[in-house]
Amino acid sequence: MRSATRLAMRLALSRTLVVRTAAGVVGAVAGATPLLAQPAAPAAQSVAQQGTIAGTVVRAGTLTPVDGAQVQVRGTRLGTATDAAGRFRIPNVPGAPGATVTLQVRRISFQPASVEARVGATDVRVVLGEATVRLDEVVVTGTAGATERRALGNAVATISAPEEVERSGIGDVGSLINGRATGVIVTAGTGRAGSGPSINIRGRSTISLSQQPLVYIDGVRVVNDIGTGPRNQGGAQISRLNDISPEDIESIEIIKGPAAATIYGTEASNGVVQIITRKGRMGGPPQLAVSLRQGGQWFMDAEGRIPTNYARDPRSGEVLSWNAVAQENARGTPLWETGRLQSYNAGLSGGSPLFRYNVSTALDRDQGIEPNNRLTRFTGLMNLTATPNDRVDVASTLNIVRGKTHLGSDYGYSTFWAALYGSPLTAATPTRGFNIAPPEVAWTQFDNTQDISRYTGSAQLTHRPVRWFNQRLIVGLDQTTEDNQALSQFLPDQYRQFFAAAAARGSLLQDLRNITFLSGDYNGTATFALSPAISSATSVGGQYYRKRFDVVQVSGREFPAPGLRTAAAAALRDGGQDYQTNTTIGLYVQQQFALRDRLFLTGAVRVDNNSAFGEEFDLATYPKLSASWVVSEEPFWKSGPARALTTLKLRSAFGVSGQQPDAFAALRTFQPVTGSQDQPAVTPQFVGNAELRPERGVEFEAGFEAGLYDRVSVDFTYFAKRTRDAILLRPVAPSLGFPGAQFVNIGEVSNRGVELGVRAQLVARERVGWESTVNLGTARDRIEDLGGIPFIAIPGLPQRHVEGYPIGGYWARRVVSADVAPSGAVTNILCDGGAENGGRPLPCGAAPALFQGTITPTLTGAVGNTVTLGRNLRLYALVDFQRGHRLLDTDAVIRCAIFRVCDVNVRPQDFAPQYVGNAQLGSGLQVVDRFIHDASFAKLREVSVGYTLPGRLAGRAGAERATLTLAGRNLHTWTRFPGLDPERRSLIAQIGQLDQAVTPMLAQFVATLNLTF
Repeated sequence: MRSATRLAMRLALSRTLVVRTAAGVVGAVAGATPLLAQPAAPAAQSVAQQGTIAGTVVRAGTLTPVDGAQVQVRGTRLGTATDAAGRFRIPNVPGAPGATVTLQVRRISFQPASVEARVGATDVRVVLGEATVRLDEVVVTGTAGATERRALGNAVATISAPEEVERSGIGDVGSLINGRATGVIVTAGTGRAGSGPSINIRGRSTISLSQQPLVYIDGVRVVNDIGTGPRNQGGAQISRLNDISPEDIESIEIIKGPAAATIYGTEASNGVVQIITRKGRMGGPPQLAVSLRQGGQWFMDAEGRIPTNYARDPRSGEVLSWNAVAQENARGTPLWETGRLQSYNAGLSGGSPLFRYNVSTALDRDQGIEPNNRLTRFTGLMNLTATPNDRVDVASTLNIVRGKTHLGSDYGYSTFWAALYGSPLTAATPTRGFNIAPPEVAWTQFDNTQDISRYTGSAQLTHRPVRWFNQRLIVGLDQTTEDNQALSQFLPDQYRQFFAAAAARGSLLQDLRNITFLSGDYNGTATFALSPAISSATSVGGQYYRKRFDVVQVSGREFPAPGLRTAAAAALRDGGQDYQTNTTIGLYVQQQFALRDRLFLTGAVRVDNNSAFGEEFDLATYPKLSASWVVSEEPFWKSGPARALTTLKLRSAFGVSGQQPDAFAALRTFQPVTGSQDQPAVTPQFVGNAELRPERGVEFEAGFEAGLYDRVSVDFTYFAKRTRDAILLRPVAPSLGFPGAQFVNIGEVSNRGVELGVRAQLVARERVGWESTVNLGTARDRIEDLGGIPFIAIPGLPQRHVEGYPIGGYWARRVVSADVAPSGAVTNILCDGGAENGGRPLPCGAAPALFQGTITPTLTGAVGNTVTLGRNLRLYALVDFQRGHRLLDTDAVIRCAIFRVCDVNVRPQDFAPQYVGNAQLGSGLQVVDRFIHDASFAKLREVSVGYTLPGRLAGRAGAERATLTLAGRNLHTWTRFPGLDPERRSLIAQIGQLDQAVTPMLAQFVATLNLTF
């Protein structure tokens, strides 16, 4: 038992033993004889006899069951996990009846407990207190081996998946992460069924490479692609993150930058997300868990949010208006329907001390708000763990994903395109006012699909040959096959009138992608006691990663007849094939010293080689140094003045990690051409760079974890990061004989901010409980050096990378004055001349683009509250928010400056002259300052009511426990952004920020029934 655990009292009259830690009452054994009065059992008798220990684990205050708590007999391999009713049973415990053993109980979000129990007792009751500061929680991400949180010098966010899924009705991993980890920004992009989010941790820190963190499942590197799917019509909105079912996850651990990611080396600069799946239970009968989810999703207040368009009748001069939603509702043909959400999950777990298993399966069937948007996905998980003896553990995991997503059409021509950009001048034509064609044409024409087959498998061997040394080997394979098809159907006669002849005959774009991740990870750790007060842990390890992308692209245009769907059936066909392979080999050594298990100093260094490095660049070296001090366990603290501060841990970390160049960025390449006399030849394509090296992220972070009054936990972190050797494209001299530009390491980016997490048990009584959480994070990025390049423009958008400003900021000419004549004509439009012209107004064609704002939120956070009434009823709500960033209202630009169907186009005299000037000059996206708005928002993300049915009602269904949860999502948004939704993004996988004709986040209502047998 740690020094933080103290025996505080024993109640002899009630014969209840209570164990108290720094966080409060955490364990009790009902009916136990007081510890000091227990006679010691003879050793021979304990070995010769065996018994069973059983009981329940409940939550302090409300006394509700704790599911999934790990209960283990200290000093043995015997243990089990509690079931949904909080019960546990451990057979074959050595000892005569009445002999005492120590039970160690752990559960994420709770303070660990150590309690004494009699062999043979079946009524043991363990009360777990909510953790204020989880110093004894075991963390596996970012360390050379499993490590208690007390020894970590860096911040690690941990999310307990079973608890969050049960109370929120969450259906995907992106929603599970959102709002539950400080400094982690989850951007959904679109509300379409099957779409997935992007994840950004601690803001942006690279100009030209991916912003996504690495993703691991049970220690195995897996594909983390976002924005996958068909190439055209905005179909590329799928994220591989959502392949795994939330019901299969035990916990998620997130480390946030180079200070914690050193041992992951190259590519880890953006942080690491580790998904830990559910494992089997030791002891007791097998447990079957079944979950049924039914619900719906809809576009809330569609008529109030889809804008009304205007045009002036060219004959009468009358101003005409048209609203797509109102018109179609009046016709009895609503634009959007309520889509059904369905999920069916079943899991079986059990085992013995020698063998454990967990097998689960899930079927998801989600329908979007349009007929051609739907998802069907099957997932299966199998976890097996064998412990043949005290020295060896063998574990294997297999996760299977099969499914098909019909994304419909977004971003390109779609229902939102047709409705947002329509005109009243065509309301009486076959288009019914819609842009291009009525929505039923898009539903008929476009079928953008992705077939997915994914297999993720791993094997882990843990070996303890001697007491002071243990080693671990993990090998894994993540094999993903995508069939992405963008099908434009051969249109029937009634729809052909809306398109050119070639487009009406249809087309197919097909991408077949095979993505293989092969990984191996070895770690060996030797631990020694250098003195009674000082211990040492020395770790050495190596990692091998190999990624291979095989792509076959086929296109076919102009089908000769309806019903054809293959490229082979098209009149015009084309195709291509390519592959990329990337390999990383890394070695590291880590040394940790611990003083009295409360002061820890850790140093590590990793050396990497990667196949994408330039030939003249050898190895990348990444050092790390961290320190952690549990101040509240020092003797002076116990008698000090900080009685309210029951727990305090100080920590700091410095570390370096990298991000590799793209696969062919360093290579000199040539492309095939047809030469003279139709002979094959090659021509220079890309000059390459033999000295190209990875971007190098250097980060320092410092913070503390504190517990107040055994009720409040505070987690604070300050971080400062520099990305050096940032990779940029620089034009090459024509004399080299190669066109275009060259990737070079000439940039530098800085990023800094703070993170604050607060969790408070405001009320903790037997009949009422109230828990509140607050997460806040800030991040500000700045380009420090562009290597002499004046700026880098993002093609097609008013965004630039400019030295001294944030990454990808908005830049546009700013209209300062204009004259609006009585006729509506706009003249004398002048723009801000900028500092270089002393602020003097200039004709907009001669004026410079000026900074309009950052695309990255500078403040993010969430506030969650859970209220428990009695032992059966739970109320929950989560509000998350983002502030400090701006977004181009692309829909308004297209409506007002391109198609000119806004009110400002027909009544310019009613608007500010600057806005009128934007509407007149904004079609080229150079004069759009009045269309770039504050995109700050707060969203009522989750609201739920959960009820645990009385045992007699659950028993009627043959279940031991049954819970019913009613949950709503995305029910209200507070924002000044004038567009449909400030979370919408058309290009989810790119740095370009626009929201053109994209489905907004949809309101959802879901009922979930969980049964445990």
